[in-house]
Parts: sequence; structure tokens; C-alpha cells
Amino acid sequence: MQKKILVLNDLHVGSSFGLLPPTFTDLMGNFHSQNAGQKYLWERYIATLNRIQPQKIDVVVLNGDIIDGRQPKEKGGPLTLHRYPDQREACIKVLAEVKKRFPEAQYFWISGTPYHEIEDEVFQVANRVINKPQTVQRTLKLGIGNATVQFHHETAFTSAQTKGGSLEREIINGYLAEAQNGWDTVHCEVRAHCHYFAYVGRKDRLAIVCPAWQLQTDYTTKGSPNKNIPDLGCVVLNVDDSLLEFGCCPVTFTPYLYKHPCSAVINLTEPEEAHDVQIVG
Repeated sequence: MQKKILVLNDLHVGSSFGLLPPTFTDLMGNFHSQNAGQKYLWERYIATLNRIQPQKIDVVVLNGDIIDGRQPKEKGGPLTLHRYPDQREACIKVLAEVKKRFPEAQYFWISGTPYHEIEDEVFQVANRVINKPQTVQRTLKLGIGNATVQFHHETAFTSAQTKGGSLEREIINGYLAEAQNGWDTVHCEVRAHCHYFAYVGRKDRLAIVCPAWQLQTDYTTKGSPNKNIPDLGCVVLNVDDSLLEFGCCPVTFTPYLYKHPCSAVINLTEPEEAHDVQIVG
């Protein structure tokens, strides 16, 4: 059996650094225009969906942090939209672009970090986007023939230069869950949360962290502006369980990535030369 799965995560709708539709009016009637960063994100978000659209997408997985929440530690400072209802409405408009392009796909919803969103908020968005009862899960395992793909939002984040260690542990944890607890074999572990794109593979396993749709925030630049630069975009998984016959991982992937914009250089100009003053008298 073969399936294509589009994975979207970390949209952070409501954040000043996250996705916002180009024309959005909140529930109080206030119009919110995109800032420069949100315009950059939106253009690439639409371009990505258009690049993917010619393919037949069988499944869309929303893997957490689709809204930004109330930002209690920052007292709402990083937000464009401060109220949950407004974040939900904006998120529905963002995801309508996905539904419009892939109306026949199955949709699955995973809750993100409790700091940003609670299950009920995701549930309300999901039911409005799909217009029929949906469920929200903390962890999702999808069976595609004899292949199994597991989705979970969080994984260990590393700000170090090497990103593979936490993903290697995900694979080893999978082996241990099977050997020690008799759990099902998972051939691909899909994660989000870190806002960078990384992957580690063995001949029969894959672990991947998918990129995000939020720009670098004040929180991520507090150590260094050059350190935690997000990878922007998403991933399409290609699942083919016939590869198991050869001892291979049944999951490959296609990344759709964009570079994070670099801050502008302010060029200093030479001071105007002093003009000679002629005194007449």
C-alpha cells in the first residue's frame, strides 16, 4: 500500500512571528494587516501548497502548535492576536487554504505544547475546518498496510550544532518499546516542536523533525541572533509498505523548505563634506 502524507506543524497563528491571513478582521471588528515577516511567511506558505498541489495527498496531519496561545510568560507581548477566539478564526482561514487544495484527504489532529494550545482549542479549529466531528490526539499512529508511522509534537530540543542525537534516541526508544513492552513496530517517528529540520535513519527506521512556519522570535534570539534560526516549510511523507520485503524503511520524504530572511544591513554613508564659507566684507 502506498500513501502520501502532508505534515504541517508549528503554524503559531496569533504570534507576531507566525502565519496570519493577509486580510483578517477579528471578532471585535478590528482589522489586522500583516507585518513584513508575516507577509514573507504567507507568500511562501501559499507557494508551498501550490508546489505540492499537483500531487495526490491522501492524508494531512496537523502535528501541533497551530495557534500560539496567550504567551503568559511574556504577558502577551509577542502576539498579534491576543484572544483565543481570534486565533482560532485566523487559524481556520490559514487551514482553509490546505482544505481547498486537498479536499479529499483524511485529516488528523495532534495537540501541541500546553503552553501554546490546549486540546479543546485544536478541537474547535478542527471541527470548523472539516465541518464534521473530528478527534484530537496527543500521539497518533497510522497504519499504512504493514507500515506504521507515529506522530507526536514534542521531542528533545537541542540548540547545539549537531541535531541527530535526540532523533537517534527516538529510534532506540522505539526498539526498546518493542523489545521490553511488546509495543507495535514503528517504522517512522515524526516530530515537530524544534523549529528546525533534521532526520536520522537506519536501514529499517526513520526519525524526522519537521520544519516550522514561525520566524525567529525574541525568545530564540536571546542567546545569539545567529544560533537558533528556524527552518521554514513542511514535509510530504511517501509511504510504501512493499519496501518492508527488502528490509528497508517503508517511508521516504520530500522536504519543501525556504530560507529564513536575514536581517537588513544598515549602510553608513560618508558625512557631507563641509562647504567652504566665503566671507565678503
